[in-house]
Amino acid sequence: MEDVLKLKKQEDWDNSGLQIGNMDCDINTVMLTLDMDMNAANHAKENNVDLIIAHHPFLFSSLKSIDLSSTDGKLIKALIQNNINLYSMHTSLDMADMGVNNALAEKLNIKNYNVLHEVNTDGSGYGGIGDVEETEILEFARTVKEALKCSMIKLYTPDKHLKVRKAAFCGGSGSDFIYDAARKKANVYISGDIKYHQAQAALKSNLSIIDAGHFSTEFPVLESIKNMIEKHSGLDVIIYESNTVEEIII
Repeated sequence: MEDVLKLKKQEDWDNSGLQIGNMDCDINTVMLTLDMDMNAANHAKENNVDLIIAHHPFLFSSLKSIDLSSTDGKLIKALIQNNINLYSMHTSLDMADMGVNNALAEKLNIKNYNVLHEVNTDGSGYGGIGDVEETEILEFARTVKEALKCSMIKLYTPDKHLKVRKAAFCGGSGSDFIYDAARKKANVYISGDIKYHQAQAALKSNLSIIDAGHFSTEFPVLESIKNMIEKHSGLDVIIYESNTVEEIII
């Protein structure tokens, strides 16, 4: 995975890598998920999974105790008892050449994209910005919604007839890079977890925002990882599609 996806060094505050398990364990079946919870653990058990690869780290900060009656304690116990390994690729995958944002660009048909916010000396980092076929913003937003299979999206735009030619994007929570998108003259920025005043700032820069959600903008990478593992190994790979914080539209 490191070689093919071209994973990058994780951020200092991150906790990618082995979460629970044994590096010497034999692996036959892999399950991919964005988040780890008890439902995911049960699904893994039912499908005889040996390794779960989760994008978001289950263990993010140091544990001071493991209470087996707590939600996290029950999950840890279930994984250990069923010999299920848990591994995470978080910021290492966010910045990977063939990671989160490459998969998002492919889904959105964004061509010839460059990194939006560079972090590393090799030019890698977060997000991307590239060319799209000229489309009015409302139609472009509908295309994004359909491509990412969103139940809903939020669109903030200074002009409902705005022509989109250059699109910036970042999977997950990308509000930190709104300034980059505006500075690089994007017409629209697609990401998740955009707050009110952040959208307000974007509009002042004549930048439209499409908030397609944290889950929906990151989920496409799981399909890419599945294809990669299957191509380079004889392992069985399944994707567990579950949004642990899905909004209920009323």
